[in-house]
Amino acid sequence: MDFLKNKIPPPVIGLSIGLLMWWLNGFSPIISYKNQLLDYFAIAIILVGISIDIQSLYNFIKNKTTANPLTPQKASKLVISGFYRFTRNPMYLGMFLVLLGTALLFGSLASLLLLPAFIGAINYLQISNEEKALETLFGEEYLSYKQRVRRWL
Repeated sequence: MDFLKNKIPPPVIGLSIGLLMWWLNGFSPIISYKNQLLDYFAIAIILVGISIDIQSLYNFIKNKTTANPLTPQKASKLVISGFYRFTRNPMYLGMFLVLLGTALLFGSLASLLLLPAFIGAINYLQISNEEKALETLFGEEYLSYKQRVRRWL
């Protein structure tokens, strides 16, 4: 599976997991639950996730460095402000929150069970390579940041 590392754009991974959630929900919901209050909560989680993604992307633009996750070696600056003060991967956290909210909207345990697959895929296929590239580019500055700020939360 190493040949897939840094080859699949993270939004494609997120969308794939989302589509799999949708398919599993229709095919085999395992345990279903629906609640209007939960739906409102799910929509709020999705909006928070989207907001984190947009603000984090804006942070890259503001700092005039690449936001392309497939080419982390082209980064010209280490971004450690905004949500990057709390998590090294706020865009992936935002995607996770969108998937969590979506799973809650589906109202199916089967959908929720796919969330660890997203985390595992992003950790293995994307984050590990990004971290190696950033260590090479920014050395001690990145290692210090890595010690202060957690990968997810």
